Amino acid sequence: MIELKNVSFTYESGETANNLNHINLTIHDGETILLCGESGCGKTTLTRLINGLIPHYYEGKMTGQVLLDGKDLKDYPLYQIG
Repeated sequence: MIELKNVSFTYESGETANNLNHINLTIHDGETILLCGESGCGKTTLTRLINGLIPHYYEGKMTGQVLLDGKDLKDYPLYQIG
């Protein structure tokens, strides 16, 4: 299960597009989801949070938690998340 708990993220560059504010999301094992929306609404940023590229590769200010089976993704090495 993947959980986002009150996640907010702003890229280090300070750009305001693609920022996320107070996102809560639960994706259960075997569940399929669709992310859709206008360009710049944060779809790519959300997937970067889920696949661990944020905070391991893309820098910025993040609050909240992204959990994989109850464990915070920041505690996993990037290769293990994939």
